[in-house]
Amino acid sequence: MSRLRVVSGKRIEDLLAAAPGALEADTAMRRLLVEQLTPRLYSLVGVVVAGCLRCERFVEDLRGPLDPSFAARAASDWRALALTDSEKAALTYTEKGTVDEASVRKRDVDELRAAGFCDKDVLLIATAIAYHNYAIRMAAAFDVLPR
Repeated sequence: MSRLRVVSGKRIEDLLAAAPGALEADTAMRRLLVEQLTPRLYSLVGVVVAGCLRCERFVEDLRGPLDPSFAARAASDWRALALTDSEKAALTYTEKGTVDEASVRKRDVDELRAAGFCDKDVLLIATAIAYHNYAIRMAAAFDVLPR
């Protein structure tokens, strides 16, 4: 049960359903990000954000197509994993955008471009980072599970 009386369930969908239009907007955002980033990259961003926020308890809910042990390792130390150069660049940006977002500079975006991402991809990655920060923080604050 959520910390809010108006929310009867234990998932973020239940929380969002209590605010008119919020669940629909959230679902549309998630669908867009998963489709345009790939399910793997979207999930990697999510589990790394969870790790940065010390919310490892949410990794199972965020792992998507990732193997459970791989996802857990990504949350605790993604640098120790065998990842593509583009995944490493995206996760470096994810970590910086979660832990110290005010320090993100043009050179950080340039590193994503050098890894093969176009500006549209950079915007999608930044949106996924922001989305996961929002969803994980909401889930933690109201004691529900993210999706």
